[in-house]
Amino acid sequence: MTHTPPHDTLRHGALGLLLIGVIGTILYHVLTGAAAFWVPVTLLMALFCLTSSTQLIGGASTAVFFAVGVTAGLCFEALSIRTGFPFGPYYYTSVFGPGALGVPFIIPLAWYVIVYLGYTIANLMIRHEPVVPHGGISEAIFLSLMGAAVVTAYDLGLDPFMVRKIGAWVMINPGDYFGEQLRGFYGWTLVAFVIALIVRVSHIALPPRPPTRVTVLSAAYPVVAYGVWWVFFSTAGFPLGTRVIAMYAMGIPTLAAVAGLLAWRRAHAPEAF
Repeated sequence: MTHTPPHDTLRHGALGLLLIGVIGTILYHVLTGAAAFWVPVTLLMALFCLTSSTQLIGGASTAVFFAVGVTAGLCFEALSIRTGFPFGPYYYTSVFGPGALGVPFIIPLAWYVIVYLGYTIANLMIRHEPVVPHGGISEAIFLSLMGAAVVTAYDLGLDPFMVRKIGAWVMINPGDYFGEQLRGFYGWTLVAFVIALIVRVSHIALPPRPPTRVTVLSAAYPVVAYGVWWVFFSTAGFPLGTRVIAMYAMGIPTLAAVAGLLAWRRAHAPEAF
């Protein structure tokens, strides 16, 4: 049997507590309808992803991922608010609190969070392993596209919920998808792809270096986190029609990632819990 180092045990415990905090905050919203729940949820998810990423790809690669995700998220959001590219013209309300360049501070954090989850799920879906060192530009492009699709699947439930129920932002020209413009989803795919591709290409100069051997539990945490949002948007999404969409759009990559995780465990980590 292998033994988990004490610092890994602490990280596993921290991840579990953070995820419990996320679920508790979501339940608080479900029970009370509090619109501002997204702020603490995003902060908890950002801490969760930073801790998880440190376990999977190491501190240096995590710092790069965080910097790229937050910077690109802020730049593309600010660009779209001013020009309509790439999400369409919109503006944020006061629900998410203060920000910069018209973008609430938690929004760039949210970009880092969801792209990191999509990055890990794409690795498990396609390569059946949680950590994929740089394997060439073509593979980086393909995995980035897959991760971007996973991210956009999440947005199919998120955007209508945020506009129609939470009132977090206002679409200046409402579109055909529950009031959202279809171009917004193309924009999500583009931005998630750009962030993921930059990160994957950065692995050439800075290969992922997990601090210890990656365990099944470490690899499972990002899948569980994405799965939490799958369950949420499938049961509490709004308008109601988005629940069916989220059920399948988010459910397929979640289950495919679970299958990849089980295949990786059978092949490489039969005792790594």
